[in-house]
Amino acid sequence: MTGLTLTLDAPAELPLDEALVVVVRLRNDGTEPVVTSSRLDLAEGDLSVWVGREGADRVRAEWPWPVDSGRREVTLAPGDELVGSALLLAPAARLFPVPGDYSVVATFAPRPDAEVASAPVSVRRTEAYDDGGRARRRALEDPEVVQSICSMSEIGSAAERLDLLARTGAPVARLLSATVTSVTADLGPVVDEAVGATDAVTVAAALASVLPPGLFPGDERLALAADAAADAVAGSGDTTAVALLSGAATPG
Repeated sequence: MTGLTLTLDAPAELPLDEALVVVVRLRNDGTEPVVTSSRLDLAEGDLSVWVGREGADRVRAEWPWPVDSGRREVTLAPGDELVGSALLLAPAARLFPVPGDYSVVATFAPRPDAEVASAPVSVRRTEAYDDGGRARRRALEDPEVVQSICSMSEIGSAAERLDLLARTGAPVARLLSATVTSVTADLGPVVDEAVGATDAVTVAAALASVLPPGLFPGDERLALAADAAADAVAGSGDTTAVALLSGAATPG
């Protein structure tokens, strides 16, 4: 689609006992305003992310609870961009079955008859070598854990493994699991700890991937994360975290 550019950012390396979240940016690099879908998330279906490795077919990151939402649009002036995120988590290690190098590509439908694609990004997934890491990896591959995190509600018999991740998980997995198992009033320290262990953009991307702001306007968990992110980036001029949590276009 004329003028629109899609880019994808992902960590260069991440162990398999951590949840992988990627950041996607839709930017108007043209000279005229462009009307586009603003549903820059996996749940609503306009955004797709594909994972591939040498010698295997590409696999699409599918959302377990697709949402039949109404179309939302935004007008991007030249230089404006939308920022979204995607959680690449699937049961039974379907996306990342073994340690190794993977290629990740995003596509987005700004309108039903058009599509833009990102350049591929390489991500190396490394093995967890101790018993704790292997237990966390198995937890992240549990279908009911995946469903619980994606729905932000405890599903089936996931409680024990969610608790394991919330107590001992790597920062993103810990944050997402604790958001499922905790009441909102108790999330402040969890968010602050995650920001300290990673950064404001990582935390904002993680929460926005499961609570897309266009679907959850005014959600207290997003507001709480936005406050923590604003404090963390105060004076830096970085607007990415705030944009992720608001779903609003950022001026160029």
